[in-house]
Amino acid sequence: MQIAKAKYLSVIHLSLLAAVVLIAYSSVFGAGFMSWDDPDYILHNTDIQTFTGETVKNWFTQFYIGNYHPLTLFSYAIDYLVGKQDPFQYHLTNIALHIVNAGLVYVLVNRIQQQKWVSFFVALLFAIHPVQTETVSWVAERKNVLYALFFLGSLICYAGYVIEDHRKLLVSTFILGLASMLCKPAAITLPFALIAVDIWMHRDLATSKIWLQKLPFIALSIIFGIVAVKAQKQGNFLDQHPELGGLDTLLFAGYAYVQYIVNLFVPLRLSVLYPYPQSAGAIQIVYTLIAIAILVLGIIAYKKKWYILSGGILFYTVNIALVLQFVQFGEVLMADRYLYLPSLGIWLPIVFYIYKVAGTKGKEQMATIALGIAGLIFLAATQKRNNIWLSELAFWQSVTDTFPESSVAQSSVGGVYMKQGDYAEALEHIQKAVALDDKNYKAWYNLGVLHLRRGKYREAEDALDRCIAINEYSKALFSRALLFQQTGQYLRALNDINKVLEQEPDNARAYYVKGSCEDQDGDYQQAIGSFNKAIEYGDGDPIFYLGRGIAEVKSGNAQDAITDMGHVIDHNPKSGQAWYWRGLAKEQIGLEPCHDLNMARNLHYRDAEGALIKYCND
Repeated sequence: MQIAKAKYLSVIHLSLLAAVVLIAYSSVFGAGFMSWDDPDYILHNTDIQTFTGETVKNWFTQFYIGNYHPLTLFSYAIDYLVGKQDPFQYHLTNIALHIVNAGLVYVLVNRIQQQKWVSFFVALLFAIHPVQTETVSWVAERKNVLYALFFLGSLICYAGYVIEDHRKLLVSTFILGLASMLCKPAAITLPFALIAVDIWMHRDLATSKIWLQKLPFIALSIIFGIVAVKAQKQGNFLDQHPELGGLDTLLFAGYAYVQYIVNLFVPLRLSVLYPYPQSAGAIQIVYTLIAIAILVLGIIAYKKKWYILSGGILFYTVNIALVLQFVQFGEVLMADRYLYLPSLGIWLPIVFYIYKVAGTKGKEQMATIALGIAGLIFLAATQKRNNIWLSELAFWQSVTDTFPESSVAQSSVGGVYMKQGDYAEALEHIQKAVALDDKNYKAWYNLGVLHLRRGKYREAEDALDRCIAINEYSKALFSRALLFQQTGQYLRALNDINKVLEQEPDNARAYYVKGSCEDQDGDYQQAIGSFNKAIEYGDGDPIFYLGRGIAEVKSGNAQDAITDMGHVIDHNPKSGQAWYWRGLAKEQIGLEPCHDLNMARNLHYRDAEGALIKYCND
């Protein structure tokens, strides 16, 4: 009877967790994609659009935006199969995975503690705290919710192994750990998280068996750690702040370690990114001392057998340590998404000791009410925080409102205004970004693109030069190649576009620009070869066939040109250019060109009139 009651309570708890997550994230179902990484993962990523041997091979052998996560790409491919490029499908999956993760937290804590209300509130605080919105509401952070799913599953299996001593559970722990690392390399902390479980479950760490069990996991972590560093290097994400010395790095790490905890208890100034301070000051020193005190407390707690506190500090520390910028990556000091899994190490001790203290005074109901109120506050905060994901401008303005001196945020706001066609507002923000940080290569890139769109070629070239001098950013090289192409500097354009292709050998757009430059330079056979590559790697864009068809006409391959132009016309019957070049191709081999040329003229293609006079004026 007692077992049935416990199962019923678990069902109630898990149903409540699912319901509150759906309430907290209900507005996100109507959100779109963000320009921050989402297009590279979803909209422009042909590797998720088909299930073939080649695409699966790419998932496991290539890096994407400085990351190695083949199973994450697999999940995107499933979403694409179901919903193509409808953002609803991707948000649905993220939210569903978060619900499952909340349930897994519940199962894990219950397996460790056998206290269902403790388990429920740990899972609730994990699930609906506003700091989690970046992970759940941002499609590009699929890797976070997915790696956490397998990571938590691995911990559950390990806790089961500790209880039952069945080797198959240890094997399952390893397999799920491997899957987690294939979703996100942050899972390399797993061996140390398992030690936290050992502590939570009162295992004697002096036993050699415990450490020998971790050796396969440590070996796995080393392998994936090496892969992660290579991925970050290829994406040019490492050493973003070479000016920082060892002391600054240590102080900033200590500051971030404590500030993340502050953000959990006082989530008032949350941000999708937290820029580096101008310099280390008193707050960094004080927070670093507090961080050291927390670590010392963890050791003392273990010696005094305060296992929940000691294990919690260890779990939080090992999982947050990777993102404390000891090895500098990315452009910012902190990000909310980094707290997704580490927050468990904070919530478990907090909830456990609240109930323990309340229990000694016979006030467990008061503890439940207090935690329930905290849950409602976090629920409301999460609903409000999710509003920023409904508008890209609101998203970035939320950062500039909190950190107006953030070069990254100012540049990004400017990028949104540029996309909306408000070039004056865009210019103001992007110029502020480069004034705040003249080494922000992405801001220089945005400035170059903005000038290019405004037709200010000299200013555009200067800005792109500044970007490329800091970092040979492939997008900047591509934009400068376009600039050179538009100004008739074909050899310089080819030089840049070849550098793009060195970084991105399957970039169809780069091959198209290369082919266009070769065509304009009179090297038609080379141009045809480049257009072939564009078609091979591309998404069927008719412009690739148009480019190849024009080069074919110029090189005398009229029949092939007629085929290509027919393909373009089938997709876009209003392409006057395609009608014009197909007419010329027909004339080359003695076919009647006048219908096509007349169609081109009617579609206002400027060269059609002269061709009609030349070939059709009987």
